[in-house]
Amino acid sequence: MTTPYEYRTIPLHLVDIPKRTIRAQRPEEIEVLAKDIAVNGLLVPIIVVELEDGRFAVDDGVKRTLAKRLNKADEIDARVTRVAWLQPEARQIRGLMANLNRGDYTALERCEALHTLKHAYEALYPETRNGGDRKSQAAKNKAKNQNEIFAFRSEAAEAIGLSVRSIEFAVSIWNGLALVTKDRLRGTWIEKKQSDLKALSEVDGAIQNAALDLLLADPPEAASVVEAIALAKGEKPDDPGEKVYASFTDRWSRFEIRQKRSFVAAFKVELIGILKEQGDL
Repeated sequence: MTTPYEYRTIPLHLVDIPKRTIRAQRPEEIEVLAKDIAVNGLLVPIIVVELEDGRFAVDDGVKRTLAKRLNKADEIDARVTRVAWLQPEARQIRGLMANLNRGDYTALERCEALHTLKHAYEALYPETRNGGDRKSQAAKNKAKNQNEIFAFRSEAAEAIGLSVRSIEFAVSIWNGLALVTKDRLRGTWIEKKQSDLKALSEVDGAIQNAALDLLLADPPEAASVVEAIALAKGEKPDDPGEKVYASFTDRWSRFEIRQKRSFVAAFKVELIGILKEQGDL
């Protein structure tokens, strides 16, 4: 059943913002949005839950709420759902999906959001966990809702990173990162790239911490996450130049004589210079 809601203009002083949100609130973004709202108004209402004490908790629209406060507004347009109308997990999923569909998260925030989404969804639809028992009509109906809400296996879901595969991938990254690592990553350039987070998640917490020491030093003592992990393990980082050389020598043995002659002709001057330096000419 669709959750009922209504559109209202509510007093801003009654709106409460969560103490912690997955997505970091960036002051410069709020300032720009506040100026835009001052000129063009609030184009998209915030989404709130009306609590039993008459106050409103923001589920989606923290940045818009902060921007309106910055403009010293008295009221804000909102889509209101009463707390009694909404299951806690459904409420959590609603807020997460709004941000995931907008692409507002960094790679780290996205991993946390998908981890939270998966657990909230499984709590709401227990029969979907690990395949679940889908024999009963109730289970079939809930499974149908799952497909309608998320369409995890559709091409569209795959394209925006909401397929089963992409969710499990993000969850594995989040589970593999140590708690202290997650805290240290926030606000850094490293949290923006999923492949870097994946590399960190595949080593133990001590190596993660040592690698971050190298990367976040001033100046940095490693040029990449992969190099920092290698150094933290006491290994010699891979030399990109050596990889290129190994690839070239392997290919050279497969070249036909005409291709080798073409190469020599193209780099004749450099090759003669090197041979002279070595005393071979």
